[in-house]
Amino acid sequence: MKNRNLATQLILAVLLVAIPATAAWATTRQEAEQAIAEAKAMRDKAEAAGITETQAAEMIEEAEGLMPSRQYTRARMIAYWAIRQDEFALEVLGGEVQPGDKAAQAEAMIAAAEEARAKAASVGGEWRDVGDMLKSAQTLAGAGEFDKAIEAASAAKFHAERGYEQAMAEKGADFPDFMRNFVNQ
Repeated sequence: MKNRNLATQLILAVLLVAIPATAAWATTRQEAEQAIAEAKAMRDKAEAAGITETQAAEMIEEAEGLMPSRQYTRARMIAYWAIRQDEFALEVLGGEVQPGDKAAQAEAMIAAAEEARAKAASVGGEWRDVGDMLKSAQTLAGAGEFDKAIEAASAAKFHAERGYEQAMAEKGADFPDFMRNFVNQ
């Protein structure tokens, strides 16, 4: 009896701590709107400096598009990446950061992944997440996160190559007789 009472008290204590903690992790509408406003302000600052070749404007639109569906955490994350893209572009423009070899490596890996994706798509073998992986790699590269961009592009290339291989291996595949008979009924 004592053990059951102790276990009940322990579970109750854990729940009392865990439930308020989960509420602190959730993003509110106000927080998402604030992040989008900050992203717009940074976008205006970047445009005033003559920077127009970032994905930030598209990302801000995407974040705003998530608001009606109440995806506040995702909207805030996308707004953060828009801010990071413009901050990095301003740093490069100001000479504070030199992209260097890592930027070239990231762009080369992204290009290779795009090529592998096109090859897989040409035979109907493009896997579902390859496009998202490439978008992530481009976002990371635009934000100056070149090592992470290279990793994401490398993963996209790997998946695209496997998709191509799978499509080619299944090229002559046909329905088994029992499936063909079922479909024709």
